Amino acid sequence: MNIYFLASTVTLIIQLVILVLLFWGFSLQRRKRFYQHGTLMAVAVVLHLILVLIVMIPSLVVITITISGFSTTIIALLAAHGVLGLTTLILGIWLTVTWRFRQTLQYCAPKKNVMLATFSTWTIVLILGAVLYFMLYFP
Repeated sequence: MNIYFLASTVTLIIQLVILVLLFWGFSLQRRKRFYQHGTLMAVAVVLHLILVLIVMIPSLVVITITISGFSTTIIALLAAHGVLGLTTLILGIWLTVTWRFRQTLQYCAPKKNVMLATFSTWTIVLILGAVLYFMLYFP
């Protein structure tokens, strides 16, 4: 079995699990369970960070080295996926670090728009990643 296909498939599945965690976290926030919401979001960010460091960055390095075989569409999608993904990861880490597991909403409420923008951008990155997955492995 192709190790790249296996790693990509596992990564996509874990990213879909993270999406479920994000929706679960949103439901916790709607029920005013803010500490649990923040904790679940921190778990999602850490899980995503691990995937980025262990799978996505090494994959991007390999693809960059062998880029001659890819179409300009795939290269453009990879660039958009990488830039938006990095932006989303930085925002997710920043939101998690500035929250620091506090019980109060004093630090979180002003960041609501940033949280929504981060979620929206992350969703776009997930869609781009899924499109790339299918373009690369099921042409």
